[in-house]
Amino acid sequence: MEKKELGVVGLGKMGNNIALQLLGKGYRVVVYNRTQEKMQESVKAGALPSTSLGDLADKLTSKRRVVWLMLPADVTVENAEELGKCLREGDIVVDGSNSYYPESMRIYESLKKKGVHYLDAGCSGGPAGALTGMCIMAGGDREVFDYLLPLFKDCSVEDGVLYTGVAGTGHFVKMVHNAIEYGMMQSLAEGLELLKNGPFRGLELSDICDLWGHGSVIEGKLVTLAARALADDNELKDVAPYVEDTGEGRWSVLTAIDSDVPFTSIAFALFSRFKSRSEERYADRVLAALRNQFGQHKVKKIGD
Repeated sequence: MEKKELGVVGLGKMGNNIALQLLGKGYRVVVYNRTQEKMQESVKAGALPSTSLGDLADKLTSKRRVVWLMLPADVTVENAEELGKCLREGDIVVDGSNSYYPESMRIYESLKKKGVHYLDAGCSGGPAGALTGMCIMAGGDREVFDYLLPLFKDCSVEDGVLYTGVAGTGHFVKMVHNAIEYGMMQSLAEGLELLKNGPFRGLELSDICDLWGHGSVIEGKLVTLAARALADDNELKDVAPYVEDTGEGRWSVLTAIDSDVPFTSIAFALFSRFKSRSEERYADRVLAALRNQFGQHKVKKIGD
């Protein structure tokens, strides 16, 4: 890179922490967020505020300006297109969102017509990683990736950056990563339920997860996070059994269908999340009624 300078658009937990991490490493950072109050923390740490995408672009001083979008997927396209109007030939847009990879390919082509470069950079590690070091998988033109490699290394853990290939591959790889995460989370949740409700009641689940995080075959971040979540309450009394999903799991299942790839465990994990949101589980009522019809199995009535 010409100089340590970056524009950051989207000051949510991820974008704000990226700005803070780079400020700590000596970068000149210009920030913009539609809700201006969200810029306060990074501005207090030394970032320059801006009032619009155009204002942000004007405040960047590099000959080849670099802007990192860290926005929700549903507003990334419109912001990328608007930003493209504010940038000049040779400038670079880094898209760190979890956008659907065909959309990323379309953004790449649209900005290319204006001479603006685009990299789709899937970022894993959550807010903590954005502050201390992420795992980054980036697709787009190799020359642009190589130019930004010092920036990516400053944002990632050691060996935490990979050039994945042409435009769209960064977000495609991140999409599959998140789908695998769905399956791993489902397995961990089911295993912990068996520990809790199996033949040995009263097991300290947090201690078990903590143990598994030290040398076991399944050690890893999710096990460590489970230990943390269970530390205060094995019962998780304050947590409602309602599990949201973001687009990556759905997109992965659809892509697997289009590609004739068996995706059974991840599809099940996705559908299990859907099921968690239904207080009126009609399908389960149908199952109970059918068991009664063909085998006269007793049906449990509401209120029993």
